Amino acid sequence: MTFTQKRITSLLAAGFLGTAALQAYDWKQARKNLTARQQSIAQTAALAAVGRLDKLEKSFNQALENELSVNELKEIILQLYAYTGFPRCLNAAGVLESVLAKRQAEGRPDITGPQPRPIPAGTDKYELGKKNLEVLLAAPLPSHPPVFIQATDTFLKEHLFADIFARGVLPFSEREMATVAALAALGDVTPQLQAHIAMALNVGVTPEQLAGIMGVIQKTNDRKIAQQGLNTLQAVLQSRQTNAKG
Repeated sequence: MTFTQKRITSLLAAGFLGTAALQAYDWKQARKNLTARQQSIAQTAALAAVGRLDKLEKSFNQALENELSVNELKEIILQLYAYTGFPRCLNAAGVLESVLAKRQAEGRPDITGPQPRPIPAGTDKYELGKKNLEVLLAAPLPSHPPVFIQATDTFLKEHLFADIFARGVLPFSEREMATVAALAALGDVTPQLQAHIAMALNVGVTPEQLAGIMGVIQKTNDRKIAQQGLNTLQAVLQSRQTNAKG
C-alpha cells in the first residue's frame, strides 16, 4: 500500500468526514486545510459557478489581496466556462473587470501574472488533450474511442484538455481545485464531481484540501450543498481504498 493509500485509509478510519455526526462537522477546521490563496480559488470558483454576483465582487477583491494575479483569476473564470457555460463565465468576467477598474482608480496596483502559453502551430490538439487527460486520470487512454456522441470525445480532448489545460498560468492541481469547487457548488453533477475529485487527488490535491473546499462552500454558498460534496468525497475515498486493497 502506498503512502497516499495509507493516508486515505487512516482518514476514513478516523471518520474524518464526520459520518456519525455530519451536522457537527467542524467546517472551520476543514477550511484551515487550505492556504489563503487556495481558499480564494475555491471561493471565487464556487460563487462564479452558481452566479452569486452579489458576493463575487468581495471574493475577487479578497483573492487579489491574497496575491492571486489578474491573469490567474481570468484563467479560473475561463476554466469554468467549460463546466458552467458562457453565461456564468461572462458574468464573472464582467464582475472582475469592474473590480479591477475600481482598484486601479483607487491606486491599488495588482499583479498581472504570467501570460497564457500558445499551442505551437502544427500540434495535434487531440493527442495533446489526451496526454493531459492521462496525467489527470493517472492512466493511459485509447485514441478516438467509440462514444454515444462521438464529437464529445473530440471536443473534450481538443478543446477542454488541450486549448484550456495547455494554457499554463495555473498548475493542474489548482485548475482541479477550481473545478471541484465549481462542480460541488452546482450540487447536481455528482458523476462529474466524483471524476474531478479523483483527478484532483491524482495531481497532488490532498483529501484534507478537498474537504477544505467543501468548507469554503459551506461558508460562502450553502451548507446542504457542502454536505453533499463531503459525501461525494467520502465515496471517492472509499472507492480508492477498496481498489487499493484489491
